Amino acid sequence: MQARTILLSVVVSSLLLTTTACSDTNSSSSSPNAPASSTPIAQGDLDAATLDYLKANAAAFADQLGIADPPSIQPIRLIALNEWAATQISCLQDAGFDVTETPDGQGIAYPQLSDAGLKQSLNLAVYTCEMQYPTQQKYSLPLSTKSLEVLYAYRTGQLLQCLKDQGYGSSTKPPSETVFVQSNGEWTPFSDLAIAEGDLKRVYSSCPQTPDSVYGN
Repeated sequence: MQARTILLSVVVSSLLLTTTACSDTNSSSSSPNAPASSTPIAQGDLDAATLDYLKANAAAFADQLGIADPPSIQPIRLIALNEWAATQISCLQDAGFDVTETPDGQGIAYPQLSDAGLKQSLNLAVYTCEMQYPTQQKYSLPLSTKSLEVLYAYRTGQLLQCLKDQGYGSSTKPPSETVFVQSNGEWTPFSDLAIAEGDLKRVYSSCPQTPDSVYGN
């Protein structure tokens, strides 16, 4: 199976069926998907900035998935980043596709399909589910210097301790706060850890790399 894990912005996610998972864990747990029968959000309830974001998001996904004439999909609910995998898996399973979560619980493992028609159908289902449950716009915005400073304090303090408590102490020396901020928060103690596959979901769930609070409201 091929796998995909959400990045900071859905707009920059990798091409479906051509990528393996790369993790950017953002929360300690996944939330359940809204029922398929939920009433879509009324266009009038969305501000101009959100509508522009959703339009750009839709165009980017259609291009990435090779959908030349994408259908117009009205969003049902704007989701938090930590809901992405569970929400998309539920939506895609409801559409009849055998998708599962990756071992770390943060991404999606897709079936390898040889039939071009089935691949196209899967890509269209992925597009539909992403458009029905797009992530909130705040995740696509650059982190402010203040947010990066908060993230640095978290990763060099609470996160390191959490990993140690889970049995995975990091031996990598953190960069200075200045370097961390200048690199837009690139450093993470996960980068040098070899976590046993059976522990992945527990560790990633217990010790999120980026708490949702960093992104603001």
